Amino acid sequence: MTVIRSFDDLSVGQSFDLGGFALPRAEVLEFAGRYDPQPFHLDDAAAREGPFGELIASGLHTLSATFGHMLRTGFIAQVSLGGGAIDLKWPAPLRPDERVTLRIVVEELRVSRSKPGVGIAKLRYLVAREADGVTVLDALCTHFMRR
Repeated sequence: MTVIRSFDDLSVGQSFDLGGFALPRAEVLEFAGRYDPQPFHLDDAAAREGPFGELIASGLHTLSATFGHMLRTGFIAQVSLGGGAIDLKWPAPLRPDERVTLRIVVEELRVSRSKPGVGIAKLRYLVAREADGVTVLDALCTHFMRR
């Protein structure tokens, strides 16, 4: 597993494959019940009549699970100083128990003008279904990192 030790270790265009995960059905239902109680996240019959034709995971759950997975890998644990923004897209649905992979691409890098010991990295998180390669999450995230 790749672990970033300094902002200065990154270069635009680099990509990192961070493995995969799945959102178990029980977890999908629990998350939706607590945080995103839309019928297509909670009830099979209602979901069949909804815009996706089947039960799907909340996009917010997908985003949260993606961040959790990335953090558990230790990828930026030594350099992370938090984040500042997310440009977020959910181009396709994710079904419960469906395996996905996470790839992170370095899109932009710059050193903070006010804090030269801090770098600002824009990292694109691409989460794709293993079965067909379709992207279910595309998030461009701004991270503040130690140099």
